[in-house]
Amino acid sequence: MPAIVSCLTTSYGRFGGQAAVEHLRAAGLESLELPIRTAGTGSPFGDEPLVTTDSSLADLKRVERLFDDHAIRIASCNVTSGNPLDRGVVAITKRKLELAHHLGVELVVGGAGEADELQSLAQLYRHLTEIGDYAAGLGITYCFETHPGICQNHHRMLETMNALEHPHLKLNFDTANILYYNEGVNGEIALAKVCHHVRHMHLKDSLGEYGQWHFPALGYGGAVDFVRVLEIMRPCGFNGPYSIEIEGLAGEGELSLKEHQRRIIDSVEQLQNCGYFD
Repeated sequence: MPAIVSCLTTSYGRFGGQAAVEHLRAAGLESLELPIRTAGTGSPFGDEPLVTTDSSLADLKRVERLFDDHAIRIASCNVTSGNPLDRGVVAITKRKLELAHHLGVELVVGGAGEADELQSLAQLYRHLTEIGDYAAGLGITYCFETHPGICQNHHRMLETMNALEHPHLKLNFDTANILYYNEGVNGEIALAKVCHHVRHMHLKDSLGEYGQWHFPALGYGGAVDFVRVLEIMRPCGFNGPYSIEIEGLAGEGELSLKEHQRRIIDSVEQLQNCGYFD
């Protein structure tokens, strides 16, 4: 059965969501991961958001028409907003969940957060449970990013999953972040340890070097065995979304739209060769 393969719109750099909607079908994809941005905050990629926390019903209808016009569906939304230890971030996250629900999305990706002290960790767990309960009421599952903090590596992911035990709080496993944020970690072993908690994945390649910003088209980094990823996830019952994420290389400068599109096409071809569409 073919996997659900999508693409995070930031893979198009400063051209963002508009370019993704307009060009993904030419790259061989029908789905994308749509960021919902916090109004008034800039993007590190320099792209203009399609949806923000200030989006009106009319704005959402325009976005929906754009997707319909290009026969693209939203497989998931990215609702990253900051550390949920902060009550303000919880409120922003709830607003983003409401917007994702309006767009018909059942999966979102966001941060799990950080907490240094035991008391702060307990508070973070309470806030995440509140987010999970709110997501559940909307029919959404919130998937934690592989970011610094309580889901930085597979050890902490398992601790978090066991502590929360919430059916609507799961994992988004990032195949490159697990190597970028951790020293001495085998990404395949890490994935195998947590695969039963994974409901969303970021497929991202790298050189496998700790702290080295090198995230090219899939197959051009060499540190991630995408065949092995599929072999691990299929027995776990996971069939996607596998969301392609390309964040580029340190110091490479701005790319043209054609160059971004080439990286997406190359990534899709890599996944085709690895059996994701079989």
